[in-house]
Amino acid sequence: MSAPLCPPTASAIPHDSGKAAHETSARPLRVLLISHTCQSPTEGQPKTELIAQMPGVELVTLIPHRWKHYGQWRLAATVPAPRCRYEIGKVVWPWAGPGQFYLHWYPGLKKLLRAFQPDVIDLWEEPWALVSAHAVWLRNRFLPQCKIITETEQNIDRKLPPPFEQLRRYVCRHADHAVCRNHEAISVMRSKGFQGPATVVPNAVDGTLFRPLDRASCRQQFGFSKFTAGYIGRFVERKGIQDLIAAVAICGPDVQCVLVGSGEYEATLREQIAALALGDRVRIIPQVAPAELTPIMNAIDALVLPSRTVPTWKEQFGRVIIEAHACATPVIGSDSGAIPEVVGAGGVIVPEGDVAGLAAAMTRLSKSPEMARGMGEVGRQQVFAKYTWQMVAERMYNLYFAVGQSPRQDAQQQ
Repeated sequence: MSAPLCPPTASAIPHDSGKAAHETSARPLRVLLISHTCQSPTEGQPKTELIAQMPGVELVTLIPHRWKHYGQWRLAATVPAPRCRYEIGKVVWPWAGPGQFYLHWYPGLKKLLRAFQPDVIDLWEEPWALVSAHAVWLRNRFLPQCKIITETEQNIDRKLPPPFEQLRRYVCRHADHAVCRNHEAISVMRSKGFQGPATVVPNAVDGTLFRPLDRASCRQQFGFSKFTAGYIGRFVERKGIQDLIAAVAICGPDVQCVLVGSGEYEATLREQIAALALGDRVRIIPQVAPAELTPIMNAIDALVLPSRTVPTWKEQFGRVIIEAHACATPVIGSDSGAIPEVVGAGGVIVPEGDVAGLAAAMTRLSKSPEMARGMGEVGRQQVFAKYTWQMVAERMYNLYFAVGQSPRQDAQQQ
């Protein structure tokens, strides 16, 4: 590198006194973040905006001009008066049939790399995505001193169909650091040839949006007069919603549930509700925007995430867990994937597919409101200890400097 980079850690820097930290470095660390998630002002940009305000770093975020998000096309947008510099790049193959979005790439990436000359490229894309392999190939050819961070949520060790397995092994061989959403994902990366250092950095939640409200008012708003368990998310079979409905049938009449969302499995769920004569105890609310979820999170007595592991997937994080916890709502979750890791002491874990255990957990919380409130408070404490945008941004900020100042990982392996 052309100049030393030595800022203090973010946790040691008061956020209103960054001037002195800037002066300790001859020039800022240049980081290029490539992320389709950051196309949205609410899903990824809270993190980039916070990092961009921290001392000693110059962050550029490359986002696609158009993207297919859960079946709906959307155009790139940014927060008002952004602090971060967003490059809205033309994206090729944003959706390619069976390859979905994993074959997308940016024709203008080489030009951006040559103009910006980043010290670190952070690939907030899966390592088997074509965009990741393309970025690594360009780095190797034009910026050999630049470091690569690859990010992943994949926590099942399985062989992907061509060309994705080959793309993943190429990225794993050349990446300098791996950022994983859960601990199991680190083992998967190792099995695919990654030999460098790895760090678990979780998803984050907006603690100002998801927050405790007056529960009585929220319950009145939705007409909840008895213990109400809630599922919020996509209606797909692997989420185990059918187990929640079956569990409600086992519980006494003082337990009901609400399902918030939409998806391909909705017709099957409605048939199950009718077959069990639960029309007065299981309610479906269409999918709502994240900004409208907070009252629902406060109206329910417990969030339920009964996911089931399938050969190609298990729960990789469960962002809805930390959204519920931010509202001080306890969580009942299955033991699929990362759910126990994220729920922690903020709820109850039952074996996946255990309908009787799920019913017992709901009955237990319905009869012990003080226990439920205590779990919800613990969950909220966990959020502010690990899962706020500020916490996650600081972890990535420190990681950028640690990786930027370390030797090239693939050079060490040769």
